[in-house]
Amino acid sequence: METKIQSHVEIDLLKIQDNAKAIKAYCNRKLIAVVKADAYGHGAVQVADVLHNIADMFAVATVEEGIELRQAGIRNPILVLFSTLTDTVDEIISYELTPTIDNWNLATRLNEAVLGRNSLLQLVPIEKAYIHLDINTGMNRSGIPYLEVRDFIDKLQTLNRLELEGITTHLATADEEDHSFVNLQLQRFVSSIEDVEKSDTGIPFFHVANSAATISIPDSHFDAVRPGLALYGIYPASSYFVDLQPALCWKTHVSWVSMIDSGEGISYGLTHKVKQPTRIAAIQVGYGDGYPRSLSNKGEVLINGIRRPILGRICMDITVVGLETTDHVEIGDEVILIGKQGDAEITVDEIAKKTETIPYEILTQIGKRVKRIYA
Repeated sequence: METKIQSHVEIDLLKIQDNAKAIKAYCNRKLIAVVKADAYGHGAVQVADVLHNIADMFAVATVEEGIELRQAGIRNPILVLFSTLTDTVDEIISYELTPTIDNWNLATRLNEAVLGRNSLLQLVPIEKAYIHLDINTGMNRSGIPYLEVRDFIDKLQTLNRLELEGITTHLATADEEDHSFVNLQLQRFVSSIEDVEKSDTGIPFFHVANSAATISIPDSHFDAVRPGLALYGIYPASSYFVDLQPALCWKTHVSWVSMIDSGEGISYGLTHKVKQPTRIAAIQVGYGDGYPRSLSNKGEVLINGIRRPILGRICMDITVVGLETTDHVEIGDEVILIGKQGDAEITVDEIAKKTETIPYEILTQIGKRVKRIYA
């Protein structure tokens, strides 16, 4: 049974939809919507469902994430962004996922697995598998070396049950103000694909732009863009050409209120001691929910539209905040961890900076016991 003091996130799917439309209108390219890591904590199935008429393709990190979407009824093309081990090829074929290839062993195994395989979606024989080729242009974590791409594509032509649908690379510094390395990667990418002939249907199509490049580097757009964080209303770059709306608000409630005397300490280790009689409140959220422990003694929350400081160490399940002695704060009052309350706002970016990390980590660490409520 849900209680009022339960920590939960509210996710506005219409804002995600509006963000996707704005991005697609600005770029005028195919939209590969990245929904890996449970759509950055927003719910992959729910996000894919609301975007299925907007996105040309969805992108995930693992075969298991792709299967989850298929089993939920998502029929859009689904790209697996990273090369997988060969023991996943049967599932890739049967669920009609689109793998990213960066080695010959996986390519040959996929080609062999197509023969005699039936689709679990349409219950008809599968004649070929669509693949994307990953090029290493300098990020150095995956991909065929850009100087070897032509030879690798020539070898792929011998595998008659594979269709090269897309060619991609990933930009290492698109979220930085200095675009010199981005420009070098783009030059390497273009040089590696300049003699690749496209079919009448535009295959293979080229895609490079992550969120930062999508909203700030038009030269990276090619045939398709693949935003992730930007879909959810978070800006990954300091400059941008698209207006986005944050879609997630993280809330909890006050679970305990008390006065403590001067000199008393708070929470594990008593790392914060008050210098005068102080009114404090406990809120039901902690690092067990994915709320960063590194916000201890320096983070803030919103109660009644006012910023309240976190006092002491954040526990697994409980966090303590300071109040003014005149505050009218009671058990059950709403607390905002991320989002707006009145005219005040705490953003994902603010929390990421205070904890010396990035917004991606803050969002994806919100735990499973934090209920998702969709609007």
